[in-house]
Amino acid sequence: MFENLDALLLARIQFAFTISFHFFFPAFSIGLASYLAVLEGLWLKTGKPVYLDLFKYWIKIFAIAFAMGVVSGIVMSYQFGTNWSVFSDLAG
Repeated sequence: MFENLDALLLARIQFAFTISFHFFFPAFSIGLASYLAVLEGLWLKTGKPVYLDLFKYWIKIFAIAFAMGVVSGIVMSYQFGTNWSVFSDLAG
């Protein structure tokens, strides 16, 4: 089963794992940021505490998702440099 694993295939598997995380977390953060802006706007307009409670709940999840997006982006940039250094030199 593992006899056909070479460095190229392992690099592709590693990058696929990283890009899967990086695809999800920034998209989730962008959508959640707009939802948080709407919640805060509704709270400022109406003064209902339910909007503030929802905002406080979701802001923690937003912070975690944002941090995961940053971390996966940093790891991804290092993978470009180590796994595909020749391609990175040619492509810029």
